[in-house]
Amino acid sequence: MKCLMGIDIGGTMVKAALFDLTGREIATVGRKLTILYPGKDMNERSVEEAEKMTYEVIRTVIADAKIAADEILGIGVTGQANGAYMFDADGKPVHDAVMSGDARAKGYVKKWYADGTHDKVLPKIRQSIWPGNVPALIAWFKDNDPDTLARAKTIVTAKDFVRYLLIGEFCLEITEATGIASMDQTTETFTEEIFKAYGIEEYMDRFPVRVADCTEITGRVTDRAAALTGLAAGTPVVGGQIDTGASTYSVGITDEDKMGIIVGSWGINAYVAKEPLVSKDIFMVYRYCIPDTYEIMEGSPTSTTNLEWMIENYMNRASEPHIYKKCDALVESAPFRDTVIFLPFLYGTNVNIDAKAAFIGLKGNHGLPHMLRAIYEGVVFCHMYHIERLLKFTPMPGVFRMAGGATRSGTWMQIFADALGARVEVPEAEELGAMGVAMLAGVGVGAFESVEDAIRICTKIRPATSPTLRNTNITPKSTKFTRR
Repeated sequence: MKCLMGIDIGGTMVKAALFDLTGREIATVGRKLTILYPGKDMNERSVEEAEKMTYEVIRTVIADAKIAADEILGIGVTGQANGAYMFDADGKPVHDAVMSGDARAKGYVKKWYADGTHDKVLPKIRQSIWPGNVPALIAWFKDNDPDTLARAKTIVTAKDFVRYLLIGEFCLEITEATGIASMDQTTETFTEEIFKAYGIEEYMDRFPVRVADCTEITGRVTDRAAALTGLAAGTPVVGGQIDTGASTYSVGITDEDKMGIIVGSWGINAYVAKEPLVSKDIFMVYRYCIPDTYEIMEGSPTSTTNLEWMIENYMNRASEPHIYKKCDALVESAPFRDTVIFLPFLYGTNVNIDAKAAFIGLKGNHGLPHMLRAIYEGVVFCHMYHIERLLKFTPMPGVFRMAGGATRSGTWMQIFADALGARVEVPEAEELGAMGVAMLAGVGVGAFESVEDAIRICTKIRPATSPTLRNTNITPKSTKFTRR
């Protein structure tokens, strides 16, 4: 059976999945990665653990699928954007990987907004600056740990690290390169002007010179990687795409009539446009995998990790094999109008760099069901905050396409539909990031004629969830969200 592989290294997991040439998922394997908290506002992971687990999930998914390695036509990679993986001249890590949720550099971000730096670079980078951005982290290391930065000869992000493990060479990919607040998007080149504005021009050469296209074959699986994974040496590996773009792509977002929502570690909301956008009111604009298009994105780390925090700290996951179904049942048992409000800012915020999470309105008759409902609703309303910002620049879409772990919850999807006053659709596939880059691998090796052809063949959508009218007073196609 000919198939394609997608590898996704996210905020909490690394996964490998295999898909046939119709988009059907054959097998998927994931391993949890340890998050390290070495200091205040710091969020890291072991590069060595990430390498070991990446090889393990690849090896295991091939075994689980019971296929021959040479049946895998191509491999795509995706992962959490920004953060920093730093390597010496021999390709050895010089520091634990700093993740994109890290906030140690927030002082630099505040400064760059206050002193006009962001205003200066915005027409070039077309996005906000935030603490987990690569340039902010470089600035922090320059002032606080210059020895590590001196030893670092190459700086990449998670996805491009995984590709390096497979092909033995470092390179960037265009959606990643345009999404790290460092590239001049008008020319799609790294320029000294931007790095000098940040005060880090001496580190401009730390980025790999090569910037590949999403479907471009960047290299082939090395003998070493083949021995560690069970892959066939010589298997093509394409550029791939950052995780937000990969999920947006796999759910079939190709124009402004649909909007993508990813309910994962980050709450991502995006549409695709033919023209780029430059605005202080938009979080991020970067190249999309469809030629001559851009993803216009709003998002923040205010999504499902808030539920994971509640489960890990206040529920017994070990004794409850169906913990998420239990959460759904508890939410549905909580009275709809007995309101508790939750601000889902445990890992960051969409309103103020220093804002903190909070439950508001708790009373003596409230318990776990009410708090879980508040988390579900708080996540939804943070998404709506971002969607309202997007709707300043695009019409209300006809449908919202959902991705991320929360799509397995019918309860959560109904809350989204009710709050948005619109149909929400969920694809049949579950590992959408991995599927998106597997589709791009298929284009790269000639299994599909184009990126649009891959969507036509592979993207399959379940019946839509429509709003429950008693729970909303929103007129369909409205651009204003209000709840009774």
